[in-house]
Amino acid sequence: KGGGKGKAPPGPKTVTPAATAIPVTATPCPQRCRRVGTLQSNFCGSDFVLTGTVKSVSRGPPQEQGWAVVSILGLYKSGGLGVPHPPKGATLRLQLPCRLCPGLKKGSSYILMGQVGADGGAVLPPEAFVVPYRPQQQQVLGNLSKRPCRGNP
Repeated sequence: KGGGKGKAPPGPKTVTPAATAIPVTATPCPQRCRRVGTLQSNFCGSDFVLTGTVKSVSRGPPQEQGWAVVSILGLYKSGGLGVPHPPKGATLRLQLPCRLCPGLKKGSSYILMGQVGADGGAVLPPEAFVVPYRPQQQQVLGNLSKRPCRGNP
């Protein structure tokens, strides 16, 4: 009798993507993924700076944000993450608002400079400064973490 056309499930399905579309439109993906600046120029502008190895990456459907789980190698600036001195190997879940940027590979180590979201979680927006980590950068990051950032308490 046409019961298939008048089913209620299509209504709730449209509500769920609308709720998740808000964060996606708040952080649109750029046409091209590229970082700008250097370690020094991005350090103070970032809420957190850490080195870590990617344990897993989840890039969901286009309407949803992705996630990366990172094993922390070193924390140089914690912002408001609530992890002032994590033990080496502790994991952190990072929100990825853009499915394309930054490009992270499972098993690779990176320097990650990102923001702290409204919920206190770590966020790597598309413009986040993310570069492959090399051990010789540890001294540079240590020196940067000892310097006060202007305009920040």
